[in-house]
Amino acid sequence: MTDQPELLTTIEGGVARITFNRPQARNALTQEMVLSMIEFLRECEQNDAVRVIVLTGAGDHFMAGGDVKGFTEFATLSPEERRSRFETLALDNLPLFSLMERIAKPIVAKVRGACAGVSVGYVAAADFVLASDTAMFVVANAALGINPDGAMTWHLPRVVGARKARQMCMLGERVTAQDALDIGLINWLHADDELDQATEKLVSRLASGPTTALGQTKHLLNASLGNSLTTQLELEARASGITGASDDFVEGLSSFAEKRKPEFKGH
Repeated sequence: MTDQPELLTTIEGGVARITFNRPQARNALTQEMVLSMIEFLRECEQNDAVRVIVLTGAGDHFMAGGDVKGFTEFATLSPEERRSRFETLALDNLPLFSLMERIAKPIVAKVRGACAGVSVGYVAAADFVLASDTAMFVVANAALGINPDGAMTWHLPRVVGARKARQMCMLGERVTAQDALDIGLINWLHADDELDQATEKLVSRLASGPTTALGQTKHLLNASLGNSLTTQLELEARASGITGASDDFVEGLSSFAEKRKPEFKGH
């Protein structure tokens, strides 16, 4: 037994870290973990000191999806009771994925080992994903007779394409780390013993970057697939006003003129 929380959160040096901390259960997700993550992401959104957010799992696995053992009691409920319970659980996730989409700071996922079920939704929603060669991705919901959730049906078609998303979600096909790289589910693939160092290198780069510009770019890219060209150009103009008014823009110009590395403050 352990007294450690199931979700570990820290903020240090501009980096917010979220660690799924149930290694004895392959970090299977509980609703308490979801609610804690929502609370912490809201804190990160309001905290100007936070410039990048990192998601990872404790031990050898990212996350084995939802806690299936917690669902066993559902089998004794009536169909209407099960309907209500599942809808409530799914709706509890809405603020989480809305936050991941909205928060004007890059989110990095570091993945090793099992990444199953709803955790694939976390990976698809992240802005950058690094995985080790031990990573294995699978959307196993269909094997339980339920549909995917965790915003997977929104993110996966946009990330890997509609046809590959159908293979993953309807057939439950396992995706190796190499396959995940090939289809665009992850950005970088590393040997397991190199993953931590590679992640920290990226995180350091993002934490020292122009946070306002990165956040506006994230918003523009997220909005682009649903917008007309005219609407997107209007959004780019507004974002240009915001980033052009930032101190980081002045620093970027100064460093370029002085031929030195910029020292962005994130505002």
